Amino acid sequence: MSDIQKREMPKAYAVLWGVITLAYTVWMAFFMKDIVLVKYETEAARTVDGYLYTDITGMIGRHWLYPVWVIVSAVTLLLFIVYIKKILYADALGNFVKWFCLIGAVVGCIYVIVYGLLDAPNKQGEIASFSDKLKYITASMIGLMWPWLFRGWGVIAALTVFTNTMYCYRRYDFNSKLGVILGSIGSAAIYLTINCPSMGDDDKDFSIPRCSVHWAGALIFAVCCAAPLIIFLFNRGRKLKGRFLGAFIIFVALLVVMAVLLVTVGKSAMIENIPMVAAYILLITLNFTNFYEKGNTKE
Repeated sequence: MSDIQKREMPKAYAVLWGVITLAYTVWMAFFMKDIVLVKYETEAARTVDGYLYTDITGMIGRHWLYPVWVIVSAVTLLLFIVYIKKILYADALGNFVKWFCLIGAVVGCIYVIVYGLLDAPNKQGEIASFSDKLKYITASMIGLMWPWLFRGWGVIAALTVFTNTMYCYRRYDFNSKLGVILGSIGSAAIYLTINCPSMGDDDKDFSIPRCSVHWAGALIFAVCCAAPLIIFLFNRGRKLKGRFLGAFIIFVALLVVMAVLLVTVGKSAMIENIPMVAAYILLITLNFTNFYEKGNTKE
């Protein structure tokens, strides 16, 4: 029996997610409520890159949706405690957990790809062409037109990447407290982004709270959700070499290439999707095939 199987889930993880959920609920209930239901409904707030969006919150005329969303999103955050306990610290990985993670990874991968292809206006106020989407139409800019699908994008991505990372740790009897904590922080951070609409392509002013919170959430999500996988691959690659080491090199190289593309080509949902799709493919291969258990040399 592995060390993971012998010990209970540290209470610190439950405390961490409890604090995150409480802070999020207070933030949404006392600080974001008037901003979302009043400020974001003004014509000035709904005008981004010269285009007037009819409903960037998805709640104009339906304010009752706000408390529902706060409750539902807070519950989805609390469920991360269950994911850690039932996956990473389970006595055994049963079929339910296996199928839950596999279906989640497949659905998550398909969702982010399809979402990145949704229509959004370009700088001329017309439906963006494929070229525009490739160059500068980001996931959050798409969210200005499809706010509820954007919220779903964030929740589904956080849930499926995190649960499959925990499944990977459990399957290979690996545990990293740093990895779990970083993955938790990253998963929670995307909730900042999906609750603060994009400032668009032409109006990036980080002195504006809406802009700084939106970007901070997105960057923390990207870095902290990739970190647990990098930690795992580095550990296994250092010890076993072979395909784990190859996966580590390729995954890190891909992140570097993505960063270069963002600087040279521009940020867009399609470019943003590259590391996410790569992460899903890597997790599916790690979790549900024996590819990485073959062709490795022991330490």
